[in-house]
Amino acid sequence: MEKKIALFGPHDRFNYGDLLFAIMLEHGLSKVSPDKFDFKKYSLVEADFSAKGGFKTLSYRRLKKDINNNNINTVIVAGGECLSANWNGLYSFISPLYFKIFRHPKVPTFFKKNIWVKKLLGGTSDNPYLINKPDFDKDIKVIYNSVGGGNGLAKNKLDILETGNYLSFREKRSSQYIMDNIQRDDIFLVPDCAIIMDEVYPKENFLTNSRIPSNIKEIFKEKYIFFQISRYKNDNKLEEIAQQLKTLSEMHNAKIILCPIGTAKGHEDHVPLEVIHQKLKDHSILIENISIEIIMGLIAYSQLYIGNSLHGIITAMSYRLPYIALNKKQLKIVHYLDCWGAENLQEVQNIDAFLEKAHFCMQEENLSQKIAEKTSQQKDLYYDSLKRISNTILENDRT
Repeated sequence: MEKKIALFGPHDRFNYGDLLFAIMLEHGLSKVSPDKFDFKKYSLVEADFSAKGGFKTLSYRRLKKDINNNNINTVIVAGGECLSANWNGLYSFISPLYFKIFRHPKVPTFFKKNIWVKKLLGGTSDNPYLINKPDFDKDIKVIYNSVGGGNGLAKNKLDILETGNYLSFREKRSSQYIMDNIQRDDIFLVPDCAIIMDEVYPKENFLTNSRIPSNIKEIFKEKYIFFQISRYKNDNKLEEIAQQLKTLSEMHNAKIILCPIGTAKGHEDHVPLEVIHQKLKDHSILIENISIEIIMGLIAYSQLYIGNSLHGIITAMSYRLPYIALNKKQLKIVHYLDCWGAENLQEVQNIDAFLEKAHFCMQEENLSQKIAEKTSQQKDLYYDSLKRISNTILENDRT
């Protein structure tokens, strides 16, 4: 009988990386243990991004009901910087109205308390992706798949985490903190699951993918640089960004593809990219209608990725493409590249000073080979983790 698995993550908003977790997990676990698992996907609220290359996701209330009715045996926290995320912040990324309330300085703090959103969405404990087993009527296994956000967790949160059946973290800062603060020796440092992306979505298939329009496929054939930046991570330096991109385009005879990766509240890449496009004019192409496959294909066929999206960077890694990470205040990227970045690509660049590194990436002949070697090692580590996850879920069936 197949084990009934909940893939639980922030799949209820259009943010490229958050939609990748469940897709990669389902592919990888089905590969290491064929026909052993029946997967369902859950988030805080119901959503459906099937039209954009994603999938339908059920709500947290439905997850609780399915666990309590014995319809779910195992919950896998699918990934991301999720452990310290609370109901309040997460819901603000889903609801435009609540985002305005949550961010508005004149709205009293009383109306922004975590307790109200938690009650609305059916939660019990304070952090939805830190799974507290007593919140459910039935016993379940809990798996943490290459998660982040574990550094600095308070003692009561660590006690919840310690009950997890499998713990893996995607960067050293979290894994080391957890190892130092809970009594377990089975804590693993594992790269993000999106590193196997080129296996799930082979590069050559983008050229024939019926979900990708012909105008995008024509771009694949050109020489171009992929650029992305978030509305909230550009440090108000759009003029400096545009000047560097224009120079880069002229010197290397390459178009600048401006493509949003996250359009949900809290990301809104399309807002600064529209401004940059107006400044670059004929040097750039602005991509407005996006999907998982369009974003992925445009990165895979580019000469260079530049941006502040961790999963944009990991996409470049998977397709063995040079990448430049922007904004040193993005600590999750700083810590991730410290673990997994290829030689000469580990340092995050300042928003207004990435041009020199971009020239280097466009000219260095051996860079793709170095990225390929690093990526191959990471894929092996991730598949080792998937085998351990599979064994953890199935262990009672093998005795």
